[in-house]
Amino acid sequence: MNIHSECIPCTINSYLRLAGTGVVPESQQEPILRLLLDDLARIDYGQSPPVLGRRMHRLIREFLQNPDPYHLIKKKYNLMMMERYPEFEGLIKASGDPFNTAIRLAIAGNVIDSGPQQQLDVTETIERVAGARLAIDDSRQLRRDLEQADSLLYIGDNCGEIVMDKLFLSCINVKRKYFAVRNSPVINDATLEDANTTGMDKVAEVITTGDDAPGAVWESVSGEFRDIFRNVDTVISKGQGNLEGLLDIPHESIYFLLVTKCDLIANRLGTRKGEFIVKKGGAKS
Repeated sequence: MNIHSECIPCTINSYLRLAGTGVVPESQQEPILRLLLDDLARIDYGQSPPVLGRRMHRLIREFLQNPDPYHLIKKKYNLMMMERYPEFEGLIKASGDPFNTAIRLAIAGNVIDSGPQQQLDVTETIERVAGARLAIDDSRQLRRDLEQADSLLYIGDNCGEIVMDKLFLSCINVKRKYFAVRNSPVINDATLEDANTTGMDKVAEVITTGDDAPGAVWESVSGEFRDIFRNVDTVISKGQGNLEGLLDIPHESIYFLLVTKCDLIANRLGTRKGEFIVKKGGAKS
């Protein structure tokens, strides 16, 4: 999926919202914005949208001389969700359909995102998604594919949300499970440190995308990631950034789990912003 003109103001607004959180000191907000605007004016529209996030956050990290400006925010969300782990685990175990409950919790966790303009309340969304109609619901087909699969690649997204992914992976009985995180810090996306902190290595083999884009950009992911992606029986891709990078990449059994966070993606999927999605993908979806 390529960059559209709508992605440019979205990137600028994401930066302005970030500046308002205090991650970027007030004295440095204007010079960084000027650098960002100059960079966006020269961007190659033939790239995937997560490239915009990668370029912006590399610029911020370099200007601030801080390799991980979101470290405290990520730690906060991981701790908050780990404290609720027994609660969520109890909901799944008490459910008449643990798989369905776990996948809905995993989708609800996708609201924990410091990138998009629209921020959604985590607790409210978890409660709402429990009984909500999914705008696109290919979860039955996903369940059937997983029952026949020997290997699974689960591509993670954000901190905090990774705890819900761990719960969902615990409900999936597949012989070999991989969980992919970012190779180095970008926004609040999960990295190896976050996977270790939340115990993800107890339920899956943790790998990285080999890249610091806030999404799996096919052109810049590692050879290891590509090989695993091509050879596993099933792929689960979490979040909008991963969808933007992989929507047009062929795989016989790939599923996108997310909350739609912008009109561009919602329109591409035939839904509305803020809706819950389990979509089977493939070549040229």
